Amino acid sequence: MEITEKTLRKVYTIGRADLIAYTMAVGEKIGKDEALRIHAQLLASKADMLKENLSQLGITGNDARAGMAVIDAVVGGHYPGMFELMELQRTEDTPQRVITCYKGWCATLNACKMLELTPKDFCPISHEEGLTTLVQVVNPKLQVRLGKLRPEADCCEVIVEIKE
Repeated sequence: MEITEKTLRKVYTIGRADLIAYTMAVGEKIGKDEALRIHAQLLASKADMLKENLSQLGITGNDARAGMAVIDAVVGGHYPGMFELMELQRTEDTPQRVITCYKGWCATLNACKMLELTPKDFCPISHEEGLTTLVQVVNPKLQVRLGKLRPEADCCEVIVEIKE
C-alpha cells in the first residue's frame, strides 16, 4: 500500500500538534521553558543510540557537515518522506558551518497554526537544545541554532556550527 503525500502531511501534522499541545499543557503546570527543555531531552536521549550506530549510518568526520548528517539521519529515520515535503536547501555548506533552509511544508509550522501558536513559541528551545546534544555525538564543539523562522521569514533555518 502506498502512502500518499496528503496522508503523510496529515499524520505528521496531527502527531506534531498532539506533542506541542501536550508540551504546552505541561508548561502551564511547570513553566513553558521547563516543559520545552524536557521535550528537548527526549530528542537528546537518542544520543547514545547514535554513538553506537554512526558507522552504520555512514557518518564520518567531526565537522559541521557530520553534525548536519546526524540531524538528517535522525529526522529521515523517524519521519520517512518528510524531507521530500520540506523542500530543504543548503545555503551554506562548509566544515565550520552548515545552514539548511526549509521552505516547503512543515509539520511543526502547520501544527502551530492549528494550535494558534507561532513557531517562536515552540521551536527554539526544543530544537536547539535537543539537536545540539545529538550533533555533539560527533563533536562536543558543535552547536545547533535556529536562524530565520517562518511565518515571518521565507524559510526556517537550522544552523550547525563549530563553536570554540
